[in-house]
Amino acid sequence: MQWKFVQGFITSLFVACICLSCKREMSCESCIAQNQPIALAGPDMAITLPLDSVLLDGSKSSDPDGKINAWQWTKLTGPASFTIASATAATTIVKNLKLGAYQFELTVIDDKGASARDTVMITVDSTATSNHPPVACAGADRTITLPTNAVTLDGSCSTDLDHDITSYSWTKLTGPSSFNITNAAAIQTQVTNLTEGTYQFELKVTDSKSLFTRDTVKITVNPAIVVACDNSNRPLVNAQLIPIGTLSQARGAIAVASAGNKILFAGGVVYTHSSRVDIYDISTNKWSTAELSVARHRIAAVANGNKVFFAGGEISDGTVPTDVVDIYDVSTNTWTVAHLSLGGDDIAAAAVGDNVLFVGGDGGFSGGEARAGRVDIYNLATNTWSTASLSQYKVRGHVAVTANNKVYISGGSTSWLNDGPFNEIEIYDNATNTWSTATMQEGRYNHAGIVASNKIYWGGGGTCSVEIRDVNTGNSTTQYLFRPTGWSKAVFKGNKIVFFGNGTDKFDIYDITGNTWSIGVLPFALGGIAVISVNNTIYVTGETITGVPSDKVWKLEF
Repeated sequence: MQWKFVQGFITSLFVACICLSCKREMSCESCIAQNQPIALAGPDMAITLPLDSVLLDGSKSSDPDGKINAWQWTKLTGPASFTIASATAATTIVKNLKLGAYQFELTVIDDKGASARDTVMITVDSTATSNHPPVACAGADRTITLPTNAVTLDGSCSTDLDHDITSYSWTKLTGPSSFNITNAAAIQTQVTNLTEGTYQFELKVTDSKSLFTRDTVKITVNPAIVVACDNSNRPLVNAQLIPIGTLSQARGAIAVASAGNKILFAGGVVYTHSSRVDIYDISTNKWSTAELSVARHRIAAVANGNKVFFAGGEISDGTVPTDVVDIYDVSTNTWTVAHLSLGGDDIAAAAVGDNVLFVGGDGGFSGGEARAGRVDIYNLATNTWSTASLSQYKVRGHVAVTANNKVYISGGSTSWLNDGPFNEIEIYDNATNTWSTATMQEGRYNHAGIVASNKIYWGGGGTCSVEIRDVNTGNSTTQYLFRPTGWSKAVFKGNKIVFFGNGTDKFDIYDITGNTWSIGVLPFALGGIAVISVNNTIYVTGETITGVPSDKVWKLEF
């Protein structure tokens, strides 16, 4: 049996910092202290054919400071044949098992949205036996980028139904000649002195009866990224944050969009997910509130005409996304609800012509890869929905922009493990209703995308480069931010593009007319910002001010 907690750190009291806005990789600025739930998938079991079913029992799972709201059983490894009678029940029968070793995982989610996982091994024998071979597990494939030249090889996921593993042995099968395994006989060990290339290491696990199995892990070592940041001779510009009001709830991971004379700050999370929508009327400088139909964060927000769309989002820890689309009509001040074909969070959205596209995203347990390859398209003129398929999965970190009646969806990762970043671009031509592909100069993830004068500006996303793509010619040039940024955002102010990073008191200002750069300086650092430019005015709210939760909303002037 193996313990795995997906959020937070295990302590003797199971006290953790639960980062609901972080899921697997977000900045953890919305953390609170609470007790993790405890997942118990039950003891490992062995059966002998023709018996082909067992009872999976997670009923002993518990939550120290609340209750378990949801259970989810999934198969991790083993033969293809199996049927889980009720994957969302605390106890359930799994049947149609074949000869071999199965590993099933139980995920439990408590009433605060935190989750924990545990696994159980089911061995199916053809004849009764007193000893089973161990199951070697070398861990997930890894990718590192130089100058990082070491990784930890971890065989702790190896199991033995008889609990009598006696030895572990790591060896290199393929790859560059440079490497050093610190302790080849340890269950966990470091391998150092790696160079550019792809390595394959094998783990051999042996039990007390000399039975053994092997497993392999691939380690990819990428070349060092050449960082060409430019802060030479760039003037500093003092910026002002002019208060215009406060949100009715302090929260982070807010979705923001605008239509007509209204700016909407929707959803988010601090202690729990929020359904609140704070609405700022630019013409009257007055605030009002509304509620989303489902409380959530990591929502796709986009406007088209007089309607604002808030699509998908997390309603727990990312394992159970929603398919809800809340639609606000600014002309009638009314809300309606629609549904995506598959639920998801981290969806990218863009408007083109009468169409609104909701692209890719993380579908959680039920629709992971299906959501990542899916595009939902809503047509305002006909009030109809259709779907399309991507040539490459877009799980998270991808960005959608509209230029010359086309939508460009760039970068991101192709799995929830955050592989990548990738440089692939999916292009939707609204005039012909066709798709094509292209590539960026380099891979990007959670980068900024913005369009001006038939040019797309892709900036940041873990680097300091800004690729400027001429959509008419397809040619690109490169500029540079003054330092690398992650979780990047970009907005306009006049003829200037403002690039924001996360958790900093500085931002980049690029004058597209004069081709000059400057560095804006805020009075304090803002974390987890939501930013939008409306009528040449930048509006910004920060999840934190120098690490302290904030509900303030400002105009940014410089």
